[in-house]
Amino acid sequence: MSNYKTRIGIIGKGFVGTAVAHGFSSQTGFGASIKIYDKDPVKSMHSLNETVNESDFIFLSVPTPSKKDGSIDLSILKDAIKSIDTVNKSDNIILVRSTVVPGTTREIQNEFSNLNIVFNPEFLTERSAAFDFINQSRVILGGDSKNTSRVAELYKSRFGEYLPVLESNYETAELIKYMNNLFFATKVSFLNEMKLLADKVGVNWSDAIEGFILDGRIGHSHLQVPGPDGKFGFGGSCFPKDIQALISFGDKNGIEMNVLKGAWETNLLVRPERDWEKLKGRAISIEEE
Repeated sequence: MSNYKTRIGIIGKGFVGTAVAHGFSSQTGFGASIKIYDKDPVKSMHSLNETVNESDFIFLSVPTPSKKDGSIDLSILKDAIKSIDTVNKSDNIILVRSTVVPGTTREIQNEFSNLNIVFNPEFLTERSAAFDFINQSRVILGGDSKNTSRVAELYKSRFGEYLPVLESNYETAELIKYMNNLFFATKVSFLNEMKLLADKVGVNWSDAIEGFILDGRIGHSHLQVPGPDGKFGFGGSCFPKDIQALISFGDKNGIEMNVLKGAWETNLLVRPERDWEKLKGRAISIEEE
């Protein structure tokens, strides 16, 4: 796939959409044709029709916030897909980047059968999204193989043949995203409990962490207590809603998610201000997650 023929559409110019646009731009040496649409006219550079019909790949990431019972609200995502479907006249591929429980994208694909939908989770952090995108360690794709193979070709044309690309079904790709996020959430809660105990019994926490990570299997992320924001536990727009979503999803499927429930209870204990509930700007119909 020649980059000068590659046409990329971005719907939602938040930190994820901006990182994708940057990653495929001339600034990074690729030089794709990029169209960007956002509900905010200040951010938008093209119309929805232009972005959809003049793009071969459309990167879509919209919020999937928590409902009161902890399950995810799909209304924003479905509204965005419906908007695309209303104007779409092309054989393009819609890359759903929002975090959704297993089975969601298949249901959307069945509902909008004339669209080519691939689930392609993002693994970006807001403070370093542009760097994370151009240095991603793997790509996860879920969907029909004829569509995932086209997306795999796109990524390999941009990042090289040695980039690991896992092509699977929707449900597998959807669960992988939760497995990554909730492993880190559980790791944060575990270390918060260790810190509470350490402070109680006179442990040198710096030495404890150093000794802990000398076992190379532990890894070096999500070890800081308090966290980078100076607070205990985890907040933000991803971990809290994702852990509630999978606990709720497990309950609906008759699976008792005891480890995740424990991690969540610890987070509520050490972060009683529940600051994730105060986040703003997460309820616009086509706005980036």
